[in-house]
Amino acid sequence: MILALIVAWAIGLTQYANRIPMQATLPVATADAIVVLTGGSKRMDAGVDLLTRGTAPVLFVSGVDHRVDPARVRDLVPDVGASLDQATIDCCIVLGYGASDTLGNARETALWARATDRRSLVLVTSNYHMPRARMEFEHALPEIALTTYPVVPADVRVEAWWRWPGTFGLIAGEWTKFIFARIRIALADLVAPPPPVAAPRT
Repeated sequence: MILALIVAWAIGLTQYANRIPMQATLPVATADAIVVLTGGSKRMDAGVDLLTRGTAPVLFVSGVDHRVDPARVRDLVPDVGASLDQATIDCCIVLGYGASDTLGNARETALWARATDRRSLVLVTSNYHMPRARMEFEHALPEIALTTYPVVPADVRVEAWWRWPGTFGLIAGEWTKFIFARIRIALADLVAPPPPVAAPRT
């Protein structure tokens, strides 16, 4: 039985790795908000880039460290921060301090999105993290139209992940977390089925 579980885990790992996006594609439609999950390189830069392109009117950053001063938003985007004007920061970037993991990101974003009547989101996170993040967000926000924008870190070699110990460990860890998250969601739905999806706006 243990051998069968190991084989099943390894097969699932390969399938998971093959589903990881290799490049980002700009959203073809606008959304109500962009959501960036902190914790990986270039995520904030990608979110700010989408904001300045007009993809959405506001950028919500989930999982910000409590030590980050809202007045120092530019420090979160070292590559493009200098090009951010203060008016854009004041009107269009919202920092969320209430999350410490992916489940927390989804719950924090759900509270903010519903409080501000957001019906469509562009989710920005690292490509290896996107499958689990998307699953958590779709469960927490079934009424939201979700578009993903995966960031491809330069130091994560997804194209040959099995050859690089660091990348292998990262993807294997994500796959394992994905399994546990799926089990938790399935059990939660058995106890309390998710609310019906709202009809799309006309």
